[in-house]
Amino acid sequence: MHLIVRADSGITSIEQLAGKKVNFSDAGSGTQLSTRDIFEKLGIKATEVNMGQGDAFEALKRGEIAATILIAGKPAGSMAKLKASDGFRILPIGFDKPLQADYLPATLTPDDYPGLIGPGEKIETVAVSAVLIAFNWPKGTDRYRRIEKFVEQFFPKLAEFQKAPRHPKWREANLAAVLPGWKRFEGADEWLKRRDGAAQAERQQFDKFLAGRNTRPAALGPEDRDRLFQEFLQWTKARGGR
Repeated sequence: MHLIVRADSGITSIEQLAGKKVNFSDAGSGTQLSTRDIFEKLGIKATEVNMGQGDAFEALKRGEIAATILIAGKPAGSMAKLKASDGFRILPIGFDKPLQADYLPATLTPDDYPGLIGPGEKIETVAVSAVLIAFNWPKGTDRYRRIEKFVEQFFPKLAEFQKAPRHPKWREANLAAVLPGWKRFEGADEWLKRRDGAAQAERQQFDKFLAGRNTRPAALGPEDRDRLFQEFLQWTKARGGR
């Protein structure tokens, strides 16, 4: 959660926004809905306004609102343009007990927002999780097969999304995460079981390859392991994948 106030506002905590005009972002957005929930859980009654972040920054400069909020993966493009020298400041948000059941703690650093956070500093805040949900169509139906096809196409490509220049938040994606009270799509569950089985078999083959070279895995550095893994791939190919 990105909570921006004016540097000269004197506001030091989210509780001080009670009774003040606060931008909850665009009406109907995830930011609006989550911010309403967070403020309600913390017992903060602010006056909600709704506008895009660009307009909100200008309104903040003019003193028309006390703060603007955006819930988005860090670093958020709109926030990355802000500078402390322009009179903006990120307000920390504590991971208080009312939030702990539904939210997660997070930290913003100079790597995320060098224009707003000084070297060696960090800002504590809260975060929401994003979940990919599909309707529970009966197995064997056309709609089930469409979701199954999406799984087969998207899941194997996740590693590519986790590489630069893709957004850093992709690196936090977890295909095997458990969501309490929800059941994983059966086609996705089957894909994960096949992947884990293939990964286990590959690890066993790699260990066999290393044993043949009298190499102890624990003694390998990252560069040595990468080099040997490339040799392992060639070894596997020469053996016909056995």
